[in-house]
Amino acid sequence: MRKIPVKQLKTGMVIGRTVCAGDGKALFAPGTIIDESKVNQLINLGIKSIDVDDADHVRKYKEITRKEITGTVRSIFRDLTLTCQVDQGVIQRTVNKILRRVIKNRCVMMHITEVRGLDSYVFSHSVNVCMLSLILGLFLKLKKEDLKNLGLAALLHDVGRTGIPRDILYKTCPLEIEEFEKVKNHTVLGHEILSSCNQFPDIIAQTALQHHERLDGSGYPAGKAGREIGLFPRIVAICDVFDALLANRPFRKAFFPHQAVEIIVNSTGQFDREILDVFLENVVIYPLGTMVSLSSGEMGVVVDMNKGHQTRPVVRVMYGTDLNKLHNMKEIDLSKSSDIFITGILNGEQTEGTTG
Repeated sequence: MRKIPVKQLKTGMVIGRTVCAGDGKALFAPGTIIDESKVNQLINLGIKSIDVDDADHVRKYKEITRKEITGTVRSIFRDLTLTCQVDQGVIQRTVNKILRRVIKNRCVMMHITEVRGLDSYVFSHSVNVCMLSLILGLFLKLKKEDLKNLGLAALLHDVGRTGIPRDILYKTCPLEIEEFEKVKNHTVLGHEILSSCNQFPDIIAQTALQHHERLDGSGYPAGKAGREIGLFPRIVAICDVFDALLANRPFRKAFFPHQAVEIIVNSTGQFDREILDVFLENVVIYPLGTMVSLSSGEMGVVVDMNKGHQTRPVVRVMYGTDLNKLHNMKEIDLSKSSDIFITGILNGEQTEGTTG
């Protein structure tokens, strides 16, 4: 570990010790990967130097690991669809990799908000849903064996999508009724694939079948309600919808995390309230250090969380409505300021035009 002036930091460096703002609040945790936006945040906060790990390769390693996992999932889906067989060692190692990542860093938002191409959507989505489901499983205090099965169920929940024609799956305009029925059938196809495989516990196939069922009976394919729906499908349902809302789709642009949360919360009666409350309390929507724009027209950096109000963190306002840097920065606790809300997540390029 070595101390480096902030102005000498390079993209890919790894923060070695917690970086705190002037008032002592944690800004960046150890292991955070430096990028241009984070350097700008540190400069804007007047931080002169930080401790970094001598591990510039970590960012590239994480990118490679992510691509490898997504590629492996693609291969697993192909093998299951074509032969109804899969290398148990490969799939178990994949789930274990994701579980280790989640245990090490439960703040996965930076992974799941990445831009995904159409061709990789299903596979990246499956990895993200697996990560989110495992986080929920950890906070729900599931046993280790149940956690592994949950990870497996979440990873394979959409395997039936490989049986849907691409021209329907990636259609850029609203689906016809017949086309939507074919898309809905991916739950049945997934159940058939996993049931015929004979390599997995029944709960894995059940999750593929039921992850679009809703507690109020409004889901599909069977319109099951309440406890007719298994625990794993109830967990995966929340994670599936949340991640799907964060992705650009052929027919709409991605929602911001807070918008996705609001959509789910407003889907009254569709999701298990106990599981949803755990999700809302523990999945970090805006990690510390995230640059955000506010409905007031100001911009700032997230400096503290509000447990139970993850969409309304504490924001240190750094730029006014005229985009000029404030000489006297202020903090807004969004949980106590209902008239102000986050309207977007900013990157380094979006703050370059501001003036000091």
